[in-house]
Amino acid sequence: MIIKYIISVLVFSLFSCEKKQEAKSTSNSIKIESLQVGNYSLDKLKSKLSWVGREITTKTHTGTIDIKSGNIMVEDNGNISGEVLLEMNTIIVTDLEGRSKEYLEGHLKSEDFFSVVDHPEAKLTFRNNSDILSNKITFDGELTIKSISEKVEFEVFLSQGSPNIHADASLTFDRTKFNVKYRSGLFFDDLGDKLILDDIDVKLNIIADILAEK
Repeated sequence: MIIKYIISVLVFSLFSCEKKQEAKSTSNSIKIESLQVGNYSLDKLKSKLSWVGREITTKTHTGTIDIKSGNIMVEDNGNISGEVLLEMNTIIVTDLEGRSKEYLEGHLKSEDFFSVVDHPEAKLTFRNNSDILSNKITFDGELTIKSISEKVEFEVFLSQGSPNIHADASLTFDRTKFNVKYRSGLFFDDLGDKLILDDIDVKLNIIADILAEK
């Protein structure tokens, strides 16, 4: 019985070690300590920006905005910088259909919200403020909407660094700082369940290809 017990303990220990080693290997496999130096161009067809807006009730709206262009630069010292341009007249609502969808899309493009006729582009510029020691990088950025620029900070999770960059960024911005005040509790009283929350969540899925040297 004692021998059987010892054998069982040894087998269990070996199995546990293999599992820990496998988990450690998996964890290390997603860590990217460096990126290839050079200029990258965003693939605007494969990259995607999605947004979420909420009302004081449980109502939530979701949508997308097309990326016009974007670039990323990886410098010799490991720093990363870049910018993304958005086409604001491509605001799409994804949680509604039919006339409700068309109405909300038109309203978001109007002067009540993002005034896309007068301000057809939005821009996000960024530069890392942390070393690239793992797949999680923090960036300092500047977001420009309706010709108003505000500083933002956001995190990026890097899932691939070569031969192209795959990354997911998440940030939240206060729409009122960009003169989007419609149904904001900061500027209007007694809105009740018509109040729209000021914070808008944005997720940016990035795929960028390195440019060939001339």
